[in-house]
Amino acid sequence: MLFRNFWRGGLVPFGISVLLSILLGMGVARATEPSYGMVDPVAARDEAGYSVYVENCATCHVALPPAVLPRETWQTLVTDTAHYGITLQPLSPFDQQLMLNYLHTYSRSRGNRSTPYRLTDSAYFQALHPGVSLPQPLNLRSCVTCHAGATEQNYRGAISQ
Repeated sequence: MLFRNFWRGGLVPFGISVLLSILLGMGVARATEPSYGMVDPVAARDEAGYSVYVENCATCHVALPPAVLPRETWQTLVTDTAHYGITLQPLSPFDQQLMLNYLHTYSRSRGNRSTPYRLTDSAYFQALHPGVSLPQPLNLRSCVTCHAGATEQNYRGAISQ
């Protein structure tokens, strides 16, 4: 009798739906967890650009999460073959566009600030590292000092001090 009242009142169906929502939500959360450590998950449409980025940039230094530099900086870095004084092999126009699409999607505009050319001049990078005494001179391998997984694009892991 009591069960029938709960059933008619909607409490049992409500409880079942809440339980199913929780279980399904946990499964979806696991399914969308990226296999890489970039700050933002990469949508399927951007995976090719991500791959081109890692294949071409992470061979010399860690591949930074796109969000730490504004779009305008990425545009300069990807299109300039005199990359920080080092002459790079130019990318094919197709690969260059794939990479730029990925970087532009996951970065932000510089807003009313000047375009930073160096990582340490990025307002977002500075906001992510308040009060952190960065190693000097800073280079892109310095990230590994604090972010042990940076060479695998994992900036989420434990930060060593």
